[in-house]
Amino acid sequence: MGIFTDEYGVRIGRVVSWGISLVIAASFAGCKGCNNIEYGNGVRTGVINKVSKKGYIWKTWEGQMALEGLVAGQAVGANLWDFSIDSQTRHGENPQELVYKLQAALNLGQRIKITYMEAGAPWATRGSTSYYIQSVEPAERIESK
Repeated sequence: MGIFTDEYGVRIGRVVSWGISLVIAASFAGCKGCNNIEYGNGVRTGVINKVSKKGYIWKTWEGQMALEGLVAGQAVGANLWDFSIDSQTRHGENPQELVYKLQAALNLGQRIKITYMEAGAPWATRGSTSYYIQSVEPAERIESK
C-alpha cells in the first residue's frame, strides 16, 4: 500500500478532491439560489432623477427616484431611492421597455409609480442595488380633502 491509499485500496487524494469539488458546487448552487430569493416587494411613487448604465465589468441600468413624503405638517420633503433594472428578468418584464419608460418620465418630469422586487442576496451581475423594478406607470395624484 502506498502513502495515499487506505486499507481498502481507495485513493484518499481522489476522495478529498471529489469532496472539495462537491463543497464548491454546493456553495455555488446555494449562492445562486439565494440570488433568486425574493425578500420583499412593493410600490413607490415619485419623480425620476437619473437613469444611467454603470459598471466596470458588468454594465447594469441604475436609476434614482425622489420619493415624496410629508414632513412636519404640510411641508413636503424628498428622500432619494436607488434602484436597478434587472437584465436577467425573472417576472416577464422587458428591460429595454422599462428603460424607455424611465427615460421618458425623466425627460417630462413626470410623477410615476414603480413596482419593485427586493432580492435577498443579489449578485453584482444583476445590479448595484437589491431593488429591481418590474413595472413603470404614470401616477395619479389624489387630492386630499
